[in-house]
This record gives sequence, structure tokens and C-alpha cells, in this order.
Amino acid sequence: MLDAATLVLRAEPATATMQSIAREAALSQATAYRHFPSVEALVTAYHEDVIASLAEHGERSRKSGKELFEHQVTRWVKLQSVHGPVIVRFWSQRGFLERLQAADAITALSCTAWDRALRGVLVELALPDTLLNVARFLHSSLFDPREIMDLTKTAGLPDEQVVRRLSDAFYGALTGWSGH
Repeated sequence: MLDAATLVLRAEPATATMQSIAREAALSQATAYRHFPSVEALVTAYHEDVIASLAEHGERSRKSGKELFEHQVTRWVKLQSVHGPVIVRFWSQRGFLERLQAADAITALSCTAWDRALRGVLVELALPDTLLNVARFLHSSLFDPREIMDLTKTAGLPDEQVVRRLSDAFYGALTGWSGH
């Protein structure tokens, strides 16, 4: 079901319905609803799958510090070219800190995917670990899939430039924030 949803959601992220997903999965609509109560629930599972793949990518890496962070950012930017339209369609209307405090499942999974890299950046920049939530917030703001797609598709920047510019902006923002 998730594989069928992936195909449909990538092809038509703004108009996908449970009916079109069920048709792709060769299931009845009633059977599809037994697996997932709504398209939104299906997209949540999809988003969780994307973030889990990012977390696994980081866990397999032997890199650390900024090198690990940029390794993860490179993967995240590449993931947006495939999954960004789906993720953006259902992007939360709540802010990152609100989602973090509410223990939102996708936000918690995102922290799992990024925290090792963020902590490494804090160490390399000689900043205290107490700034982890600030690093999470700034990361969420700068590496929003909508903005990544805007830079790659609208501005036409190659992935490598997006990674470099956003990473440098992140390091500067984190350093600037720590001074206040």
C-alpha cells in the first residue's frame, strides 16, 4: 500500500486521493481505508519512511562534525527532488518548537536523524550542547523542503551549491545566535 501511495503521491501530490492510491495498489477503497484511515495518515507514514531513511543514512556514516552534517544535508537535498512535493503538501501548520514540545512523531524522528550531526557541528564551532534546540530550530528553518525545492528548481542552483550555501548560512546563524 505504501509503495502504491509513493507512486501516486509523487505523480500527483496535490490531488492524490485514497481512491487513486487504492487503484494503484489494486485494492478496493474499503481495504485501503482499513490500512490507513486517510490520505493524511498515509502521507504521515510516507514522511516517516523518508525521515527514517535519512536517519539510517546518518547512522551508517563514520563522519563527524560538519562533515557528517553536510553528508546529511546532501542526502536531504537529494531526497527533496523526489519526495519534497509530497512532504510539502502535508507540511505541518505548527511551528517547529511547538511540534518539538508536543512530542510530534515526525519531529522526534527528525531529531533522531539530525541530532548526531547537529551535536558535531556544535562541538566544531565550540558551542555548548545546551544550544541543541536552537540548532534544531535553525536547521528546521533553513532546510525546509519548500525552500530547498525553490533553490534547486526555481533558482536553478545545483545541489552542491544548495548544500554549501545553506550549510554556511546555518553555521553563521548558529554562531550569531550563540552570541546573544
